[in-house]
Amino acid sequence: MRLPIFISSLFITIGLWSQVPTYVPQYGLLGYYPFNGNPNDVSANAAHLSNNGAVLSTDRFGTANAAYAFNGTSQNLINNTPNFSFGPTSSFTYSFWFNRNVTSTTGVIIMNATNAAGNFIWIFQAGPTNMQYGTNKQQSAWIWVPTTTTTNVWTHIVCVYNNGVMTLYKDNVVVGTGVFTYTSGVTTANMPLYVGRGVGGNYFNGKIDDVGIWNRALTACEINDLFTSSNSLTSVSAGPDVVSCNNSAITLNGSGALNYFWNQNVSNGIPFTPTSNGTYLVTGFNANGCSQWDETNVSLAQLSVNAGQDLSVCPGDTVTLNASGALSYSWDNSVSNNVPFVVNQSGTYIVTGTSGTCTDSDTLVISALPLPQINAGNDTVVCAGGIVTLSASGGQNYSWNNGVQNALSFPAYNTQTYIVTGESPAGCLNSDTVEVVANPVPNVIAGNDLSICIGQSVVFTAVGGFNPQWNNGILDGVPFYPTVGGTYIVTGMSNDGCYGTDTLVLTVGNLPDISAGADQTICAGDPLTLNGSGGTSYIWSNNVIDGQAFYPSQTTTYGVNGFSGNGCSNTDSVTVFVNQASQSTITANGIDVYSLNGTNYTTSGTFTQVIPNALGCDSTITLVLTMDYTGISEWNLSQMNVYPNPTNGDLHLVIPNQMLGQNAILTNISGQKIARFPLKENEQMLNISDVAPGTYFISWENQGSHPIRVVKQ
Repeated sequence: MRLPIFISSLFITIGLWSQVPTYVPQYGLLGYYPFNGNPNDVSANAAHLSNNGAVLSTDRFGTANAAYAFNGTSQNLINNTPNFSFGPTSSFTYSFWFNRNVTSTTGVIIMNATNAAGNFIWIFQAGPTNMQYGTNKQQSAWIWVPTTTTTNVWTHIVCVYNNGVMTLYKDNVVVGTGVFTYTSGVTTANMPLYVGRGVGGNYFNGKIDDVGIWNRALTACEINDLFTSSNSLTSVSAGPDVVSCNNSAITLNGSGALNYFWNQNVSNGIPFTPTSNGTYLVTGFNANGCSQWDETNVSLAQLSVNAGQDLSVCPGDTVTLNASGALSYSWDNSVSNNVPFVVNQSGTYIVTGTSGTCTDSDTLVISALPLPQINAGNDTVVCAGGIVTLSASGGQNYSWNNGVQNALSFPAYNTQTYIVTGESPAGCLNSDTVEVVANPVPNVIAGNDLSICIGQSVVFTAVGGFNPQWNNGILDGVPFYPTVGGTYIVTGMSNDGCYGTDTLVLTVGNLPDISAGADQTICAGDPLTLNGSGGTSYIWSNNVIDGQAFYPSQTTTYGVNGFSGNGCSNTDSVTVFVNQASQSTITANGIDVYSLNGTNYTTSGTFTQVIPNALGCDSTITLVLTMDYTGISEWNLSQMNVYPNPTNGDLHLVIPNQMLGQNAILTNISGQKIARFPLKENEQMLNISDVAPGTYFISWENQGSHPIRVVKQ
């Protein structure tokens, strides 16, 4: 019989089976498709079909959305990988209702096949002149069991295949038989299941409903029940729900039939040990082959009753027995669970626990014994904060006052009397005391925590106690130069020989790697910004502010003091070279045209040029020029020739005869005289490798010759 479900997973299982009508055989059922709103398999296998356009319609009872209609051209249902593979020696049955429209086209109602040669395949199709049940060795001739066709009427078809024997039922009547005759080269494969079309097409035009597939040959009575939608056998019962207590074996017994077949590999009337909660389904058959099925639920229960630990008590003590592991308990000796009672003598107590239909028992022994002789140990003297371990003897389960635990060390800060209570093996209690004297320790003060920068000295001076001793080799009151920070501990002693300690945390900050930047060269009057790096803040000399522009007037070295986040500082400097602008005056004579720095002058007068000097700063040249002109004052002296120009150092001078014995001068762009040299030969060498790169001029001394511009690279 169907009984309440114990856990949620069983609701899922019975929910699936409960959708299968009672008249549909469950034994060997691979799939059942009632088409009630969808193409799903409502058996426990859930081998659902996919819908390719089929439309829900009314079934043979006129119920809407309870069958599928097919248009004969494209609509069908399919499962590409069904949960079965039938072969020529298999036994199986498939059943369905159909209503074929008037058509001259042959349509396949159901088929299990592929196009691969040699596969065992089967089909049922309906045409204009007949309808037929067929089996085949793919790509060979079909073996048919035909019958007369029907149109516009719901018809029930059952096709039974039993180890090569084919039987066709139409509306509960055997209308034909056949034999599968292929004996070699036939293969068994998992092939798509088609509803409403065949593997190669042949779409069905009409309605289909209540498709069922079994892995056995249904009996005539079962086929009758499918046709009549009723049960010939109604007395089958799976029995009441069963609980397996503590992994005990159970036995499932069906009733109301002759033979019984259970799912989950269970045999009727044979004990087995279930491993999980579940719903078990039985199919019963009577002598006429009629079947009916029923379900029962099997749940697992673990029941282990624990009466508790055996007790040793003193006579007259109150005891409370509290068993565990079940829902309810029954004790002997007039004891109630979890209710205190007085023990006057030793005895054995039995408890029986019950949970549902499961029971279990356990026993507990209570012994009455004398009081233990508890010894708390000898009195102890320590320094305050010293570690003390109190260990009692003479009993068990010791309980100390003041939060002390037996045999566990603790620091004693004050003189106190400690009381211990111990039990005998029977649970009797007794006590003893011990005094712990705690001598005071000196109040040693190491001093405040310190922060210094590396390279600074520090002195540790402790107070309190005498003969203070520091760790890490530090001497009290003696300066030292720490390189790393850390925690320093000092210990001082009292007159009682007790030691007190304190700690001091020293932080040693690293000096920041301060950079003032690279030396710079600027012209007087140009702005300059100095930026320190490597720290978090900076202080510059000469009232310079980090990152703000200022105007240096002369070459100066600027120092910067940079600070890190820990307050340590370091310094660096940068030299700023300030180049000054220059002023010079050139007094010269010219004939017709006088050229200076690419500018030609043809009249006498005073002229001004502003050009960069050799340092790159603006230079002012004042030219005082006196011009003579051809026909007024002759100036026929030839000019010397200079090469290479520009030069890296050596100049070749080609000197005309009229200039020999004279002196020449080398001036810079500002008119300052750099060198003076005699002109002795027509060809001579002048080395200017020592002068700075820039533009220079060679001219006769005390003569108004055109100066020759020379570029030193």
